[in-house]
Amino acid sequence: MFVKRYETIILSVVPAILLYFAFSKFNLWFLAFPALFILSFIRNFKYWFLCGFTFFFLSLLWLRIAMIDYGGVFPLIAYFLIALLSAILVFLQFGISWLLWKFSSFNLFLLPFFWVVAEILRSHFPYGGFPWFLIGEMLIDFPLLKYYLTAGGVYLGSLIGWYLAILPRFLINFKIIAVVVIFVLPLFFLNTSYKNVPSLKIAVIQPAVPEEIKLRKEEFYKLLPQYWKLIERAIEKNPDIILLPESAFPFTASYLYSEGKKLLKYSEKALVITGLIDIRYGKEGLQPYNSVFLLHKGRVVDFYDKVKLLPFGEYVPFPFGFTKEIFGAIGGIDYVPGDDIKCMKVGDLHLATPICFEISYFSFIKKAARCADLLVVVTNDAWFRDSDGTFQHLRQAQLRALENRMYVVWVNNTGPSAVISPEGKILKKIPYGKREFLIYSF
Repeated sequence: MFVKRYETIILSVVPAILLYFAFSKFNLWFLAFPALFILSFIRNFKYWFLCGFTFFFLSLLWLRIAMIDYGGVFPLIAYFLIALLSAILVFLQFGISWLLWKFSSFNLFLLPFFWVVAEILRSHFPYGGFPWFLIGEMLIDFPLLKYYLTAGGVYLGSLIGWYLAILPRFLINFKIIAVVVIFVLPLFFLNTSYKNVPSLKIAVIQPAVPEEIKLRKEEFYKLLPQYWKLIERAIEKNPDIILLPESAFPFTASYLYSEGKKLLKYSEKALVITGLIDIRYGKEGLQPYNSVFLLHKGRVVDFYDKVKLLPFGEYVPFPFGFTKEIFGAIGGIDYVPGDDIKCMKVGDLHLATPICFEISYFSFIKKAARCADLLVVVTNDAWFRDSDGTFQHLRQAQLRALENRMYVVWVNNTGPSAVISPEGKILKKIPYGKREFLIYSF
């Protein structure tokens, strides 16, 4: 009995480690399928929980960088909070899936459906959800099958990913028919058309400002001369648009006409899109917004306020307000969300500018894609350095490009920054940590 239990524990940890490597910066995506295959044999919830907790904890360890190094959270508390988040995600994903599976008398054919139901639920609840680590992401690099993502998005991709993983268990009954159906069906969804971008030349600026400098305003200001030189070098290439990352400067939007007057001057030569924190007077006094501004001919012509705010990063949800007093890193005033996603018009071009975590939401980006010819995502992943989290974030941009069959420009402070094709492929890229710019013509 002891030996059998020991073997089951090992069998629970093995798929967890395989899943971790599939979602990690090593991008061993194909390991997700044997992981799910092994998991499909385990029916005891204790071992499902062990598998899920190990996977989520390993995959979320990058959060410690923002919490400990930049947030000042005591390491033991930080690891406890990561463990707590992992446990919550286990119950939302593995718990709901297993419970539904049990009610179906462990019907193997229904297991993938139950898993996707859990993915959809945890992508929206609680506090806006956490649509991270979705199995469908694994199809991005899978030849032919990736077109399921275009046909039905990441959740259909998760369903197909699961059926592919457990396919060997069906072959006994369905034989070759199951294989033919899974691999031939995408041909009917194959869509070679994509959204055309009007003739356009862009310059993506990657300032590579470490977060420890961004958090010290005086040090950040000292870097501005290098920043200006980088932009000036890009302007020499005669781009139509200059793209800058999230919260790109040490000053807020209110100071654009003083500290930022040089940026406005550059907008005389090329249209400038930049992320800035904006402070406005509202019902509760001064209120901060995480925004993207469109600058042209020395003035602000349009802006977008981030709608999907990050819980505990940009606001503290009810009833956890008391934690502001405990953890100085999340103290201060909560950011205010924007009303809705919107598109900006630049000549013949319509573009949407989701900010950071917003790229993770399937339906939110699907709505943005309806009015846009181009998605420009501004972000600042300096909080997580060159970690699994930074890679996972970029892969979600690739996923959204493939789902919506449109180009995505990924503008990241410390990188990598990239231009992504409607096939989800990276066409041009600035490596992590390099202070540089790239030029791309559509």
